[in-house]
Amino acid sequence: MLPFWQSKNSYTGCAAVREGKNKLVDGFPYTFKHQRSTLHLKTPVSASTTEAFTQLLSQKRQAKRVSAPLPAGEQLLFAKRQVLETLPKKIRLARGTRKRCGMFDWPIEELINTAEAHRRGASVPGVVGYGYTKSRFGLMDDFFIITELLQNYTDGYQWILAKPEEVERVIGAVFELMLSLNSTGIYHMDLWAANVMMCNEGVGATYAIDLENCFAQEAEYLSETLGFQFGFFYLREVNGFIEEERYDALVYDALTAHSQVDRKRFIDTFQVAKHQHLGRKERRKVFLQGVIDLC
Repeated sequence: MLPFWQSKNSYTGCAAVREGKNKLVDGFPYTFKHQRSTLHLKTPVSASTTEAFTQLLSQKRQAKRVSAPLPAGEQLLFAKRQVLETLPKKIRLARGTRKRCGMFDWPIEELINTAEAHRRGASVPGVVGYGYTKSRFGLMDDFFIITELLQNYTDGYQWILAKPEEVERVIGAVFELMLSLNSTGIYHMDLWAANVMMCNEGVGATYAIDLENCFAQEAEYLSETLGFQFGFFYLREVNGFIEEERYDALVYDALTAHSQVDRKRFIDTFQVAKHQHLGRKERRKVFLQGVIDLC
């Protein structure tokens, strides 16, 4: 049985696929193979990328998840390798099936969401390719996502650590990015400072990364979704660099562009998200049901 990303008639949950053309598959027509590994790519493989991909696929596993720049000659690439540790996960990826919650496993969610966000023109790195390594039994041992490398960029958290006096600059850039993503129907539910890449020279666009916990659909509960996004960004490390009252003022200023937001519903979620961690399941409930379940 082919995994869903290779099946022309399968349903992946990606908006591009629901449009009927399976653009996720058709967008990666080139293949590179090494031993038991296969990569599906947007463009033909050059001599320099052949060497880089061979080194990548030959590396022994050193951790559950490895993310690093991939030297590939004239191309600037970034590779993420996710080890598939459990048998149920390996079977799901081989069959292309979802988890009981209705989602695919996180590597597949990240691939689908990033490809779809880039297709919509959102500020995310483009997906260059993806792939997997199979065991001798035909199950997947690990999964790869290869994207464009954001050269001369620093993540927002490292930026704040190095220049804490510029925390409001980072906050402003993140708010602008978040609302821009939302305007394209991309709702990043793990948007903290380290998942935002800022140009070191201050002239390039700001990018969002790590889109596995993301929704590529319109938000039925926009007030609660925004409340979570703004609150979560404060909770994840930023709260140590800015007074809460000042942060609130920046948030309410950013909200002036959203007259349709119900302030009470927004504030109810915002106040909780600022002070209590909500796991991935709880975030799904906020987005899909507009409720916070802390049980």
